[in-house]
Amino acid sequence: MLTTVLVIGIAFGIVARQSGLSPAEIMAMSLFVFAGASQFAMVQLFKDGAAWPVIVATVLLINLRHLLMAAALRPYFARVSVARRLAAAYVLTDEAFAMAIGWFRRGRTELAYYATFAVALYILWNTATAIGMLLGPSIGEPRRFGVDFAITATFIAIVVLGVRRGSDAIVALAAAVMASVLAYVGASVVAVVTAGALAPLLVLFTRGEPAA
Repeated sequence: MLTTVLVIGIAFGIVARQSGLSPAEIMAMSLFVFAGASQFAMVQLFKDGAAWPVIVATVLLINLRHLLMAAALRPYFARVSVARRLAAAYVLTDEAFAMAIGWFRRGRTELAYYATFAVALYILWNTATAIGMLLGPSIGEPRRFGVDFAITATFIAIVVLGVRRGSDAIVALAAAVMASVLAYVGASVVAVVTAGALAPLLVLFTRGEPAA
């Protein structure tokens, strides 16, 4: 998973540089936004000349899924200070969530595991962004190397790690179908958020099963 983050981060740096963003803008985006899918969307919107309210709203919609992840992790951080919870939220990503929730499901409670992995991802992502930014002017179309599929592969791996019950698989498949349909009809911005919010409701109609 760390290797995938490195590949995607380099691809982002390349795409952002080729889109005309300055080095300062590119690094600031990775340092302060730190959300792969949102950053790629921002670059495309900047390139298309979108107004800043549209860019902010788009990033907000894409990142709303972090509320669901944070809610799932909240019980494990209930005893720590607000400052530590805010720091944990700052480095929350899909990959960090997948590794942490798997760790906690195994009965472990050490928060250092999450902190170490999440911070490592943050450092690696920003390092990869810098590498891609420097390579940008000398690289052609990065998608010809298949790096665009790296994001999809990462999410597939996260889902596989998270499936422990039959109901989990149902939710994952329902979310995938729902997001695909929404993206197909042109609602790609809200596809992930809508699918992530509505698909879990299917759990109400499935019987609980012992964890695998």
